[in-house]
Order: sequence, then C-alpha cells, then structure tokens
Amino acid sequence: MKVNVENFRNVLQKATLNFSIDNVHLNIKPDKIISRMISPNRDSIVLLNVENNVFSGLGNDAEHDFYFSEPNQTLMPFLNLIDEEEASIRTYREKILIEADNGQKMNIYFCSNQIVHIFTGDNAKKDTEYFITLPIDNEFLNIFKKIKAIGAWFGKIYFTVKNDVFAIETTDKSNRYSNSLKFNLTNIEYDDITLCFDYKNFSNTIKVLDSDDFYMNFSYSKEQELGLLFIGKSNDAETYFLFSKQE
Repeated sequence: MKVNVENFRNVLQKATLNFSIDNVHLNIKPDKIISRMISPNRDSIVLLNVENNVFSGLGNDAEHDFYFSEPNQTLMPFLNLIDEEEASIRTYREKILIEADNGQKMNIYFCSNQIVHIFTGDNAKKDTEYFITLPIDNEFLNIFKKIKAIGAWFGKIYFTVKNDVFAIETTDKSNRYSNSLKFNLTNIEYDDITLCFDYKNFSNTIKVLDSDDFYMNFSYSKEQELGLLFIGKSNDAETYFLFSKQE
C-alpha cells in the first residue's frame, strides 16, 4: 500500500480542525476516508467523508481504522521527514510502518480507540433551520484577515444582528471598555442577537478550507440564547460545526 504524504497531512489537519482536537480516528476505505470528531469541550464537530486520495493499493473490500493521539506531535513530525511524494505503508494491529525510498523506516503506534473523541450523534445539519447563509469568498476572507490581526488578543469572535445589519466583530463584550474591530457583512431582517464563538475554533476552521465553494450557515435558539455555525459545501464531503458560548 502507498501513502501520499501531503494528502495524508492535509486530511489529518482537517479532521482535527488544524490540530485543535487532540486525537483523531480515520476510517479508510478504497474510495473514501471518513472521520467524525468532536472537541473535548464539545464546542466543535468535524465530519469528513472525503475522497481517498491518500492511500492507494487497497483491495476492493479493504478497510482500516487508524487512531492517533496528539497527531501533531506523534505523527506529523515523522511525515515531515519524508522527502518523496509517496511512501510505502504497512498496517499492523498496533501500528503503521512507513518506508521511504531512501531506506527510512518509521514505526508509528496507534492509541486506544477509547480515548479518541468520536462524534456518535446525528448530523446536526439535517434538522436545523438557519437564518442566514453567507459565502466564504475573497471578500469575507479579506475581512477576516484583518479580524485575525486583532482577534487572538481577545480570543472571541462575535457575529451580531443589530438594526437589521449582520456583522462580524472581535472584542470582549464582557468588558465595557474593551477595544473592538467590526465589519458589517450584509443586511437581514432578524431580531437583534449576539453570537460569541471561540476565536481559535473559528480561525482554525477557516484555515483548513482549501477551496472557494464553502459557505456559512447560522442558526439561533431563543430558548437557550445560543447559536450554531455550520460551515460546509454542496457535496457535504466536509462539514464543520461550531457552537456559540455564553459570555
């Protein structure tokens, strides 16, 4: 069996939300790679059902399950040492063995599947009503580039509706004297609301998107006063859910 090293790194980055989720499960089939991860504090979910452009040479009925703890520390440094585009890979019950053409051999052991944060619920997208949909296009990415320059300091991203204007903002609304940076995104007829998301989760999600056909959907529960942000694209191969938090 062969592994495309760059594509392996890419799918690991997506499944862990840029390694903000500290472990990962990959279900590998000849045509698909499936991963259903949830963060330890349950504020983000990643659902992947992507084309298998990583592992080749599997039999028609072959299927493998890989479990790694802290892949950014236990797996990525080894992959980064491989100079070739592809390497040979052998699977064993407790590990994988990767062999490069220059004779380099790497044993990488699995972790217990019991410590991996696998999402076992239904896809939240199916039964959720969204009040606005926005493309993640160059205009939005240019806005977020400026938000990023400030947002890490506050650790919070806000999406708000006020006077029928939908906006993105970074600040600390729990501090009345906090500085802020805000951009109006679009007009919308909706009640005034404030949705607060973890800055790291949102920034990491934007970072793993590698095409221009993703979009954002927002929903809001008046009873809980909490929101849900769904990021995906039309084929549902990659779906990311971020949950808002109380101040």
